[in-house]
This record gives sequence, C-alpha cells and structure tokens, in this order.
Amino acid sequence: MIKLGICTEVKNIGIVQKCGYDYLETSLAGLAAMSETDFNNAAKLADSARIRVEACNGMLPASVRVTGPDVSAQKIHDYLDLAFSRARRLGVEVVVFGSAGARNVPEGFDTGLAWRQICNFLRIAQGHAQDYGITIAIEPLRRGESNIINLVSEAVALSAILQLPNVKALGDTYHMAMCSEPLSALTMAGPLLAHVHTANALGRVLPKAGDGEDYPAIFRALKAAGYEGRVSCEASCQDFEADALAAFQVLDACRRAEA
Repeated sequence: MIKLGICTEVKNIGIVQKCGYDYLETSLAGLAAMSETDFNNAAKLADSARIRVEACNGMLPASVRVTGPDVSAQKIHDYLDLAFSRARRLGVEVVVFGSAGARNVPEGFDTGLAWRQICNFLRIAQGHAQDYGITIAIEPLRRGESNIINLVSEAVALSAILQLPNVKALGDTYHMAMCSEPLSALTMAGPLLAHVHTANALGRVLPKAGDGEDYPAIFRALKAAGYEGRVSCEASCQDFEADALAAFQVLDACRRAEA
C-alpha cells in the first residue's frame, strides 16, 4: 500500500504520528544548515517516534548553484556529503531535487549549457546517493517558480536519458495543475516515478474533504502506473494538527479504495 507523509519540521514528528501518517518529510537544506547540537537533538526526537523521516525536499540551498557561471563541483561534493549523511542518519530514503534557487537558469545564460550542467550535477549526486542508499527524485516546478524542468514528462525523460540508478522523477500534482499537465503523466512515468507530492491546487493548501480537488483520480493514476511508493502532502495550512489530520483522512480513504 502507498505510504502517506507530510512535509514539515522534525519537531512536529509527534503530531504527524498522531494524525496517522506513515512518515515525515522535511527540508534537506534545513538539516544541513543546523548546528551539530541542533541536528543531534532533532535526531534524538526522530529516534523516539514510531515513524521515521523517510523523505527530504529542498535538496539544495540557493547558494549551492548547479547552473550558471558560479557552479563549483567541490562545493556540491562538500554539501552533499554533509547533507546526505545527516539525511541517512534520520532514515531518509528519498531526496527531492526541486531547488529552484539553485537550478534556475540565470538571465542571458545559455539554456543548453544549463541543461548539461544539471546533468553533470546529477552525475555527481548519483555517487553520493549510492553511498548513502538514497534515491533522488527530480521535481518539476511550475513556470512561476522555475525556468527549467517544469513537467513530469521532462523529469522522466531526463532520468531515462541519464540512466543513473539512484536518479528518478517526482510528480507534484500542484505543479502539474499549474502547468496544465494531465494526471496521465504519472501513469506514463511508470517505474521512473520515485515520489509524489500533492496539495489542493487552489491556494496550495492541505487537502480537505469537498475542497474541489479530485484526489481519487490521483490515486487511480498512481495505481495504473504500478506505483507503491510515497505520497507527501506539501502545502500551507492555518492549524497544522487539525489540517494535517483532515488531509490524512482524505488521502487515506483514497489509497484504501485503490489498494
């Protein structure tokens, strides 16, 4: 059965567990930026929970560039060494490569070269991912956030062309809606789909019953793809515990209907 998670800080792991989620997803850049003391405290808190931190989004801070004239392979290596080691300490298995600030193509920069730079970055990241047993999921972002890799089909094609065993694709139903990409793109991704994000596309808020979003259709598309991975809620909310619980109840009913 598909696992359900939610994106939040590790400090909320008790609430996430209470709501019924199978795992927590947090920011990789956030983990890497922590002091040693703060990270150890977060790890102890995660260790005390029944669920794990199984996924990370926000793979790179904007300061670790992967496109443009300021790319440093050494800086990338150093960052990934620290970040992936901390992620693995928490039990992370999937890291999401969205990171618009790090990958957006600078104005006037050669787009073809930027694509090659992203490929080179993913080849570097493959080595670190293999060392730590982590899968990287390339996240397409809406055009208002990123000027490169906007569609699930693009992320899937990039993964297929590179043929790196630890680099696959992500489908985010919010970004898909913003780019008018049909849910069939999830089905067509097949085994290259490594992770999924979802939210109510109207306002990018947590799912609620009767909010106008067709969540059952998402799970039908995933079932048609043979997908048995994770689906994380990635959205804003007003009352985290109440809204997280409501989202879980909606998505849990959908996954059970398709199990």
